[in-house]
Amino acid sequence: MNYFHYTGRRDNGLNIRGWLMAEDRDAAVCELRKRQIQPMQVRLAAGRIPTKAPMEEVLASFRELASLRGSGMPLDVAVDAVAKTSEHKLLKQAYLEVAQSIRSGLSLSDALASVPQVFPRYSVPMVRLGEANGELRAALNSVADRMEEELQLHNEVRSALTYPAFLIVISVAVLLFLFLVVIPKFGAMVGDMGDGGSSSIVALVAVAAWLKQYLWLWGGGSVVAAVYLVHLHQQGVLQDKLWSALQRIPGIKALIDAWEIVLFSSSMRRLLSQGVGILEALHLTAETLTRPEVSRKLYAAASAMRRGETLAKAMADQNLFTPLVLQMISVGEQAASLPESLEETGKLYERRLREGIRRALSLLEPAVIVTLGMMVGGIMVSLLSGIMSMNDLPM
Repeated sequence: MNYFHYTGRRDNGLNIRGWLMAEDRDAAVCELRKRQIQPMQVRLAAGRIPTKAPMEEVLASFRELASLRGSGMPLDVAVDAVAKTSEHKLLKQAYLEVAQSIRSGLSLSDALASVPQVFPRYSVPMVRLGEANGELRAALNSVADRMEEELQLHNEVRSALTYPAFLIVISVAVLLFLFLVVIPKFGAMVGDMGDGGSSSIVALVAVAAWLKQYLWLWGGGSVVAAVYLVHLHQQGVLQDKLWSALQRIPGIKALIDAWEIVLFSSSMRRLLSQGVGILEALHLTAETLTRPEVSRKLYAAASAMRRGETLAKAMADQNLFTPLVLQMISVGEQAASLPESLEETGKLYERRLREGIRRALSLLEPAVIVTLGMMVGGIMVSLLSGIMSMNDLPM
């Protein structure tokens, strides 16, 4: 499934634009005509469409919309009210576009699908099911619950990595301070020492002089490199290389696998329990995963299921996840209790993920501190040895 950006016109003469998912451009045009939209332009999106609005604010807005809708307020008026209370500029604009789409005749689910850079993709089928069975408020709360689970997991991992990241930033800042401020002050001393100077302090002063002289060069190069990496990340090129590199680090591969399994299990369980079809749930789950490689394999598994294979068999053919996960999925399919099996799988690997992160951090934090201490200590020893060697120079 691909995303297409379209501009078109409703039967009532209103212009409309947005996004929709379809297999190809012809399918997208057919879908627009089914929605009584005359397509004017249909353009394929380049890769994934990242969600740019803060998840916390999107979550709060869904809760608010569910409450307003539950009070009996008309849907377009409720969406307008949420837009007025939204502080994030992109989210406010998105809700205004959703309200306009609803007034032009679109359903709330189709209106949400037209703004995929703001609302998570899994919200669309869940809201569509709520519209079909008359339980829109419950559907909106279910989307919010799904977002809350995802947000909680992300926050736990982010919080666990905050302190090591802080240590690394401080380490880099301390080293730059030494090389740009402290060590250059010893340049005159090294000149007075001549050939009798310590080779280590001479090398340190030379490196510091080069860094200070060409600060504009390596500083500007660092900025350009950072901008280029952000560009590669947006294009989806950087993720593959980054995850491949991380998986080569001992002990990290198991954490990455556990992280993906938790995301997969949580997303599939929530979608399936709300009545979303398994193929659509696979596609939506693939978009929420971190590693593009795993997403591609899930798309391939969905294609295999269309040919009649079971989910466990299709995933096994793609070498997805661990044998334990595949076994639990197989048991869930045979017992017609796949959401329950996925829930147990998610709980199991969430415990493993938390324990693995705890063990990794117990090693990472002292490793960073010891490395910084050795580097700074080595620099200070070199400087002190150079000062002390001045007493040995002939007068």
